[in-house]
Amino acid sequence: MKFNRLILIIFVPAFLFFLGLFYIEVSVYSVLPPEQGGMSFRTELKNVWYRSVSFYAMVLIVSFLFYYRFIHKRK
Repeated sequence: MKFNRLILIIFVPAFLFFLGLFYIEVSVYSVLPPEQGGMSFRTELKNVWYRSVSFYAMVLIVSFLFYYRFIHKRK
């Protein structure tokens, strides 16, 4: 039980931190609003997600949490 809390205390704030970084990275990609020739948020997201380190950090954290929750607990 103590280890489970430690996992949540470490990885939930880390996930939220990388989520914030990813949001900032997407929103800074095109500074102009769509009305002035910029891109919409969905288009920016499409252009940024595959080369973002923070996106892959979030994927790694979520996959570790799923591993711990479903596979590690069964053993």
